[in-house]
Amino acid sequence: MKKSILFLATLLVLLATGACSKEHNEPWVVNYPEVNYEGNSRLYWEAGTPFVAPGLTAVIDGEDVTNTLVMTTSMNVENPQPGYYTVNYTYPMTGTSVALLTIEVFVTDASDKISGWYTTDPESVRENESGPESFAAGKDFTLTILKKADGTYAISDLLGGYYDQGRGYGSGYALRGVFDIDGSDVTLDSYTVISGWSTNPVEDFADGSYDADTNSLHWVVEYAGTPFDIYITKYIPE
Repeated sequence: MKKSILFLATLLVLLATGACSKEHNEPWVVNYPEVNYEGNSRLYWEAGTPFVAPGLTAVIDGEDVTNTLVMTTSMNVENPQPGYYTVNYTYPMTGTSVALLTIEVFVTDASDKISGWYTTDPESVRENESGPESFAAGKDFTLTILKKADGTYAISDLLGGYYDQGRGYGSGYALRGVFDIDGSDVTLDSYTVISGWSTNPVEDFADGSYDADTNSLHWVVEYAGTPFDIYITKYIPE
């Protein structure tokens, strides 16, 4: 289901010497574009298809100014290649610009059903001495999986976002890894140590599986002596 976003802003710019002009006793008014966008803040996009933000228009006082918007992104918009990108749209003004819209775009090959955004499922747990800690229940932890040129898959956090998002430590505390996915079997090819705890290794990786019917993955990873039982499901923006 597409969403429609309407943005209209009018800025009153007050003079440094007072709230209004000395001659006219009126505030300065600067009109911003009225922006319509018929998409989501997150989009999947097919590789090789030129990127165009769905239904994006911008109007000021009845005049279409869509072509004056400035788009910035690392994506090749004429020939997008698989990857995760941020697309920003701004409206240029004298000496500055106004941020209007940001879209996250996941470009995937049509044959690749695995790459994309994932959410950590509530049944994911961190096994503590006192018992399992259901750390993802009621939370919105988002991970990414992206197919690499060699056919393996890079994942943003093997720990399901526990330290990065759950504890709020930031992306430097995500345990990045690379999977081999062969049918329903998932094995760990490599990982990058968490920068803040560089001496802590992955001690074990087991029970890795992929379910194509539900777009979900499961694995158990033991990190720093603590098992993490992780379940994730692919996130499809509506």
